[in-house]
Amino acid sequence: MNTTANQIAKIISTPNPSAPITTHALAELGNGSMQNGLRRIVSYFAAESASNLRLGRIQGGLVGVIGTAAVAGGIAFIYHEAQKKQLETEGKIILNTLQKSANKNTVIVEETPSDDVTEESDTDNNTPSEK
Repeated sequence: MNTTANQIAKIISTPNPSAPITTHALAELGNGSMQNGLRRIVSYFAAESASNLRLGRIQGGLVGVIGTAAVAGGIAFIYHEAQKKQLETEGKIILNTLQKSANKNTVIVEETPSDDVTEESDTDNNTPSEK
């Protein structure tokens, strides 16, 4: 409830209120009818309550959305970190296996000179030929 509603509720709920003051206030609010004055007060509190309910639902919805996003983000982060660790572990296993094999079976690859190919133009058909 807002401050005005709190003040109204405090005045209405005072113990042992004076009857002439209460009836006069209700009649004034209801344009001469105490019943209409009481309806006016009840309508005000119903509208105030509905307004706070809407605001509470909006706030609750926002908190829910933000909370869900935070939890989902945390789960996604943990999942990606686990995938990264698993990939790193797999890479280390592959690297260690290849290094062991390379150390056991050292193969020396020698470069062989390639055949020299030169291009010469043939005067008859202008095509390159090999020597």
